[in-house]
Amino acid sequence: MTFAHDGLRDSFTHLAAPPYFYENLRRELGIAERNKSRISLIKFLIKEDELSRDIPDSHVEAAILSFAEILKVSIRSEDLCARLGRLEFTLILKASQETAISLAERVIKSWERKNFECRYAVLAVHVGESPLEILNRLDNQELQATTLR
Repeated sequence: MTFAHDGLRDSFTHLAAPPYFYENLRRELGIAERNKSRISLIKFLIKEDELSRDIPDSHVEAAILSFAEILKVSIRSEDLCARLGRLEFTLILKASQETAISLAERVIKSWERKNFECRYAVLAVHVGESPLEILNRLDNQELQATTLR
């Protein structure tokens, strides 16, 4: 399975593609700064269980599609969900960090697949941060305080 997109949508999951996600993040940051509104990001990483390394590609693909469907039905229309890597999903939420944590926990509870684990990180955006600063902070947050189910 290849990771392909047309710039707007991931061809496999039909979630937002990386270029569309980054453009929307820049736009949402500007809107939030002008309106003094809140934005949070959630990053999910799906990982094959260490004991199950020989999982067929078809099972990995099914897991990706299953997770993408849960995300699609879990977010509101004003939020954005993107597939940024083969097993990486990131959401932009127009909500507080507490609301984002609640959503992440609901997603994790909805998605329990044998032979896979899911990690996530949540952060609230600070006024004046650049998209790169936010994404770097999200990566660092994931490494420091990841909840594993």
